Amino acid sequence: MKEIWIVLREQIKYFPVILRLARYETRAKYKDHSLGILWDFINPVMQIATYWLVFGIGLRQGGTTDGVSYVGWLVIGQATWLFLNTSFMDATWSIRANVRQVSKMNFPISIMPTVRTWINVIPFVLTLAVGVLIAVGSGVQLTAHAFQFVYYFIAMLAFLHALGIFNATITVMFPDYQQLIQTIMRFVFWFSGAVIDIASKLGPTHGRIGRLIELNPFYYLIAGVRDSFLSTGWIWDHPSQNIAFWMFILVTLLIGSHLHLKFRAHFADLV
Repeated sequence: MKEIWIVLREQIKYFPVILRLARYETRAKYKDHSLGILWDFINPVMQIATYWLVFGIGLRQGGTTDGVSYVGWLVIGQATWLFLNTSFMDATWSIRANVRQVSKMNFPISIMPTVRTWINVIPFVLTLAVGVLIAVGSGVQLTAHAFQFVYYFIAMLAFLHALGIFNATITVMFPDYQQLIQTIMRFVFWFSGAVIDIASKLGPTHGRIGRLIELNPFYYLIAGVRDSFLSTGWIWDHPSQNIAFWMFILVTLLIGSHLHLKFRAHFADLV
């Protein structure tokens, strides 16, 4: 637990630096583009539109999900998935790509995965807002459930921090790990509930498989954000998922923080 606190304290102490680095990285990324940061909004919207054409118009021929138009349900889920997946993958290589530069700076390398997360926050909020507006336009009324989003956003940050510090540390020592994670994430996407809720479609005959899918942290967070804005459930409606999610976070933080503090003095030699 002491190691978790050491790494967490670094995130808190250097949070202003995290935000400055996130702004700098964003500006540098699009400095030669006329539309600039708007591409962080345009790209996910175009990707979501593709899934809507395939699943919403092609396979489903319109219809509703959880009492809301499929496009609203899709955009909320996809916005959350894109934020999680992009931040997750960016964090995986964040330390290895910057270890030599950061070794000359006056801040700890442990903040680099968190920087990658905050780079993606604004595009996430904008895309999510579009999904909420579509849902409201289709007749959904925002209720007190919406306040749950604060909890799920904190849960997302905790999830990305835990996996970010773990994956980034492993990638420094084993570069092929990033490729492995990238391959696994293509599979995880279809069980995340972002475009189709497989868990609910399995039915009672495959209840155990459905419950196993619901324990997927990505599914938990995406379903939770939808519950918040579509008013389809409360946090306490899923006690087993809540316990499983936070136990996963704790174990990942314990392992990730330990490995990071043990090996970070040697990161520059390993790259």
